[in-house]
Amino acid sequence: MRNKQEELEALAQSQRFDIIDISETWWNGSCDWSALQALQRDRQSRRGGQLALCPVNGTYMMEQHVLQCRVSAVSLPPLYHAPWEPALDNGPGPGIHWSAKARGGERQVLEHHLVPRAKMSNALLFVLLFLFPMLLSGAWFPKTLPCDVKSSEGTVTVDCTYRRLTQVPRGIPENATNLTLSINHIPHIYPTSFAQLKNLMEIDFRCNCVPVRLGPKDLVCNRRLEIENGSFAALTRLKSLYLDANQLLEIPRGLPATLTLLSLEANTIFSIQKANLSELGNIEVLYLGQNCYYRNPCNVSFEIEETAFLELKKLTILSLKSNNLTHIPSNLSSTLKELYIYNNRIQVIQEQDLSALLNLEILDLSGNCPRCYNAPYPCIPCTRGSIQIHSKAFDSFKNLRILRLRSNSLQSVPSSWFKNIKNLKELDLSQNFLMKEIGDAQFLKLVPSLVELDLSFNFELQLYSPFLKLSETFSSLSNLETLRLKGYVFKELREEDLRPLLSLRNLTVLDLGTNFIKVANLTVFEEFPALKFIDLSVNKISPSSGESNSNGFCSNLGFSVEQHVRQVLQEMHYFRYDVYERSCRSKDKEAASYQSSVKEDCLQFGKTLDLSRNNVFFINPSDFQGLSSLTCLNLSDNAISQTLNGSEFSYLSGLKYLDFSNNRVDLLYQTAFKELEHLEILDLSNNQHYFLAEGITEELSFIKSLTHLRKLMMNDNDISTTINTGMESQSLQILEFRGNRLDVLWMDGNARYLSFFKNLTSLEELDISFNSLSFLPPTVFEAMPPKLKLLNLTNNQLKSFNWENLHYLKKLVTLDLSNNLLTTVPRELSNCSSSLQELMLRNNRIQQLTKHFLRGAFKLRYLDLSSNKIEVIKKSSFPENVINNLKMLLLHGNPFRCNCEAVWFVWWINQTQVTIPLLASDVTCAGPGAHKGRSVVFLDLYTCELDTSYLILYALSASTVLSFMVLAVTSHLYFWDVWYSYHYCTAKLKGYRRLSLPDACYDAFIAYDNEDPAVNDWVMEELVRRLEDRKARQFNLCLEARDWLPGQPVFDNLSQSIQLSKKTVFVLTNKYIKSGSFRTTFYMAHQRLLDEKLDVIILIFLEKVLQKSRYVRLRKRLCRNSVLEWPTNPQSQPFFWQCLKNAIATNNSLAYNKLLQETV
Repeated sequence: MRNKQEELEALAQSQRFDIIDISETWWNGSCDWSALQALQRDRQSRRGGQLALCPVNGTYMMEQHVLQCRVSAVSLPPLYHAPWEPALDNGPGPGIHWSAKARGGERQVLEHHLVPRAKMSNALLFVLLFLFPMLLSGAWFPKTLPCDVKSSEGTVTVDCTYRRLTQVPRGIPENATNLTLSINHIPHIYPTSFAQLKNLMEIDFRCNCVPVRLGPKDLVCNRRLEIENGSFAALTRLKSLYLDANQLLEIPRGLPATLTLLSLEANTIFSIQKANLSELGNIEVLYLGQNCYYRNPCNVSFEIEETAFLELKKLTILSLKSNNLTHIPSNLSSTLKELYIYNNRIQVIQEQDLSALLNLEILDLSGNCPRCYNAPYPCIPCTRGSIQIHSKAFDSFKNLRILRLRSNSLQSVPSSWFKNIKNLKELDLSQNFLMKEIGDAQFLKLVPSLVELDLSFNFELQLYSPFLKLSETFSSLSNLETLRLKGYVFKELREEDLRPLLSLRNLTVLDLGTNFIKVANLTVFEEFPALKFIDLSVNKISPSSGESNSNGFCSNLGFSVEQHVRQVLQEMHYFRYDVYERSCRSKDKEAASYQSSVKEDCLQFGKTLDLSRNNVFFINPSDFQGLSSLTCLNLSDNAISQTLNGSEFSYLSGLKYLDFSNNRVDLLYQTAFKELEHLEILDLSNNQHYFLAEGITEELSFIKSLTHLRKLMMNDNDISTTINTGMESQSLQILEFRGNRLDVLWMDGNARYLSFFKNLTSLEELDISFNSLSFLPPTVFEAMPPKLKLLNLTNNQLKSFNWENLHYLKKLVTLDLSNNLLTTVPRELSNCSSSLQELMLRNNRIQQLTKHFLRGAFKLRYLDLSSNKIEVIKKSSFPENVINNLKMLLLHGNPFRCNCEAVWFVWWINQTQVTIPLLASDVTCAGPGAHKGRSVVFLDLYTCELDTSYLILYALSASTVLSFMVLAVTSHLYFWDVWYSYHYCTAKLKGYRRLSLPDACYDAFIAYDNEDPAVNDWVMEELVRRLEDRKARQFNLCLEARDWLPGQPVFDNLSQSIQLSKKTVFVLTNKYIKSGSFRTTFYMAHQRLLDEKLDVIILIFLEKVLQKSRYVRLRKRLCRNSVLEWPTNPQSQPFFWQCLKNAIATNNSLAYNKLLQETV
């Protein structure tokens, strides 16, 4: 054994990886060296720093020996290599198995180590452990996989439903057998998409591009799914392929020969040709429905080639529903057992159309000639009034079990249809015009094996029958278990009307709902010992007077059917376009979806009577006389406003379930319901009428006398006051108190109701959600039932929670605080509750976890922190010896900050075996920017382990680059200012003092555009002449052309002219203000304002310029005299010259606006 181990190690060394401590415990049998050689050749195909390991759950088969391992192919630096870690659960067998030992009940990696060929620092070892947590933990699929993976009894199911995927995700386990990718946005399927998944047996790829009218309007798909030829060809074990709702134009090519189920519903396939189906020789189930109907229009005729299905010799199930077919396709395979061809436009069925289907068991021809009265969908009646079925059309159906002919406008049912059908179990004839046929029904003699018969909604228009008329032939249905007669529409239910059914000893369900019955003799049902469910819902049954009618419920006979027939629409089982259609979340095929209005708990007790949605506004004890066998009674939605005193149900002593919801019960007496000694479940929800009435208080102590009551539902009653200060019961285990006003009962300062639930000594589950609670009084916890295990406080307005008072609830297992406004978690949960196993804090405002949040909480198994504002989870908050015991941890919807603080958290997520739903898709980073929107499992932990020298180098290089950028920008924008400041400061340090200047020699320096002849002429002829040649007041002006020293630099001349002049007058034109000369002169004149606090500027506008200049507008506001415009009117020119003289002679600061000066 040692020699073989040494040889294996030598072989491993030659392939550039190391294996250390291969325990002999896992050395089972002899090693097949040919398998290792094959593995060696596979290794040699990788180069550089790549290390090839076995694929996920991969299997290398050589002759009769198997080498198995459970590690993904990874990329490593050239000097460092990872060990193998094969699967533990492969069982004994030939080959070599490496694994980790179990110690102390927890899986610890002890035998495998990362061994470098060169010296490796501790930091890098730490990084490698982070980079490959999957190798260390034994995970058999990567955490980055945005799917749920489950393994059970040899099947591995990968569910990627609704994960916003745009491509087939990587990392799917190679041993996956079932893959679901429905409700995503994957636009392409390539041959490489599933190439590595050789074990796939089922692919569900529905709803990746739902047709426009079928899909969501906020996310319309305009790019249909494209499948390249041969994309599924390599999947040699594939049996089921679902491609519904993808807008496919044709049946994909290159499908594997092993395929037995293909579903292509709700696409845009309008033509079925023999060539399209040539590859499907082994197909058994083919769904091609909903490719051409009003919600998925095709605008062309749906075409099926005559021999299209001829070669499908193994086909057993075919669906062509909702395709606007006008005839039954020919040459259907005789192997068919189920044919769904409903909701088409087939008006005639000839004798030979179905004659070849000798093995047919289920035939659905519903909705081909629909009954369009009150139909809630586009409905086109048949031109012939009803479907025409040949009398011998069904002659070959000797094995038929289910026949559906719903909504075909049938007016009669010929007996000849059933002469050869001996084993029919289910017959659906609802939504036809068979009211008269129900009174004759000779065809029933030929179907004695019938188990379920549906004759609902066969009423005649504008007819309200006085009684129900059943044919005597119903008595021949000795095996009948379910009879549905909704929508017959009759006035009175009598004993003789049901006489044909009395001999049916197997009848368990009788449905007479939605018939607008006004008078009903309920005692007749006692004669049906096998009946378990009697449905009289949605009728007009009213209470009897107690004198005039001894047969039970009655009513005023004045009634008009026209005003109520439209209510037939309320039962959407019968008035849906497709009762059996699937949603994108379910691929179940053609399964009935009938839902009773009675709760499942009620039906489980035994005989059930449903009187919901009637006119029972008052209960007379005699109404239930003779119904002592009832165990469940549904009286919901009846507007009963009676004050119950404990006598109303005296004849129902055996009742165990009473649904009294959606009424107006008045609980004035504590004896209410007292007569129901065996009652176990009572539903009083939505009885808020009297609880909301001002000045009326209700009695809740009635439950004390119900000694067997286990569950009480009092939801949505808006209870804010009651006579009793609390509820009392020794038997009650479950109380639903949602939608009430505990915030009023427990108002701060009102201590009367703080022990409201204390005397429910057996209570284990309490639901007080939706009670508008903003806080819980501290003493409420002390007064909670002692056996309480579940407390539901969801959907309140709790901003704080008294965690320290949880210790009063010694047996609390589940606490749900979801959908509140909490901002904190307990300082240490184990100090608050030692029994808590499930804690839900979903959708609150928690920003951080306390330092020792879960320390010592070893019993916790379920923790929901999703949809909060948590940014960081630290190790101290999540000790590993606690969170590794969790079965479920929900973290999605939090804005995690993916920086180096998240190192431990990300490391733990990558190596833990705890189930974290939506980990790869919704547990995402909110920042920094590079990580925003990505899953936390993608965080590169290597960057957080950099050496200090790297950090210093990074800081130096970054600061150098930033400094250079700042210097360059500053130099470009502020060079002159910096230059001036530098020289000014230097001169100051050297003792610079401003030279004393001579007094001003000139009254004004005139700055103008001397290159413009017009301006030059105006200055010399007008301005100079007006200001210097006048005897009254002469001004000494400085002009560039006259007074500047020849040979002296322009800058010096300009500076001296401004400094030696009392004012600087700018003569402005469009051309001048754009020149550099103007800007230089203006800046130098403005500098005097900064240096000497002297405003020397006067502006003369010869043209309309700088109209929007903020500087000009501000100067006009502060010193209007310094801004002048040359008038276009010659009459105004003398005034202009006078203003100019005043401006030159006056100090500008004296002319400032006094109001603005004070404001500033």
